[in-house]
Amino acid sequence: MQPSSAPGTTPSVSNRLAAWLQDESEQPVTIREDEFDRLIAAQSLQIVRFVFFREIDMFILILNNRKIINRRLSEYPFLARATDAQLSDYSVSVTGIHWPQLDADLSLRGFLMQEAVAVVQAYPSVA
Repeated sequence: MQPSSAPGTTPSVSNRLAAWLQDESEQPVTIREDEFDRLIAAQSLQIVRFVFFREIDMFILILNNRKIINRRLSEYPFLARATDAQLSDYSVSVTGIHWPQLDADLSLRGFLMQEAVAVVQAYPSVA
């Protein structure tokens, strides 16, 4: 996956992270919103459930708008190596999903960005 910001630019961060960074630094933090951030906020999108199927190398995220996002467990080595108990122990936040036993997080924003790229790549290019 490519970095979320180019070198030398200010990365997009959540309001909570910006507040924490502001407390730790004397430099101002710039919060930039893009279409994904606006979509998530406007529709109050959130992950409500994580379900995994080891036998078919898949996990499914169910969103509060009843949309489903599916991915291969093997795309995320820390999930593929995790035990079933570790995978089942997750919490959902406004920004994504967290596995405390794995000390790992995945963002809803990242999943939506991947979905958008997949849609664009599904169409043949016009030469």
